[in-house]
Amino acid sequence: APQGRACGSGYGLPALILLIDADDTLLDFKKAEYTSITHTVKKFGVTDLGGAARLFSAINKACWLDVERGVRTREQIAVDRFCELKEKLELSAAPEVINEDYKENMRHAYFLLPGAEEFLQALKARRHRLFMITNGLETTQKMRLKGSGIYGCFENIFISEAMGLRKPEREYFDKVASLIPSFDKSKCFVIGDSLSADIKGANNAGLDSIWFNVEGKPLKEGVFPTYTAHSYSDVLAILDGLQ
Repeated sequence: APQGRACGSGYGLPALILLIDADDTLLDFKKAEYTSITHTVKKFGVTDLGGAARLFSAINKACWLDVERGVRTREQIAVDRFCELKEKLELSAAPEVINEDYKENMRHAYFLLPGAEEFLQALKARRHRLFMITNGLETTQKMRLKGSGIYGCFENIFISEAMGLRKPEREYFDKVASLIPSFDKSKCFVIGDSLSADIKGANNAGLDSIWFNVEGKPLKEGVFPTYTAHSYSDVLAILDGLQ
């Protein structure tokens, strides 16, 4: 069941502005990453595809956390992650070449999480205003969103590379707010799976949030979701309860 503070009132439809994350909230990033990296390393002679995928997933996650913390830039991790992978898998190709192959594969890896399309249609039927907030590469994310068929569900899509800012920076969310016509902070919710990017970002910007926690992960200290949902049905129940 959804968890959080007691539901308030005064959010009559169609007032809600929903800032929704992409990867692991709507798009199946784990499947996309696995498919893309296994195709890439196979091309460069790796036979243990599962092992390579697990290794890369750990490296990639650590790199993107560095981006969220401001330790490294997107441009730096693009090659850094493959320097480490090249070394550990003893690949002969240059990290830049491996990166380009992986990026090309990712552009065509658009898998929706089960129920994601129906969830978006349910939000649209309730006349909520939908906006995408995503950290990532502009061309890659746009191709994945268009390929998955959900690109047109959103009034606007805010990709970190194009914005020159990233989640969880307050400046990212402030810029998003400035680009949304008739933005009302009191009627806005951030919805996402990442405590470090989505929920921390909402906290930084003073916005309400719904932590999409399908896997039942523990809450980290110093991050405060307004509500916690374990399914799309939970999210809809929370939003419906705000009427």
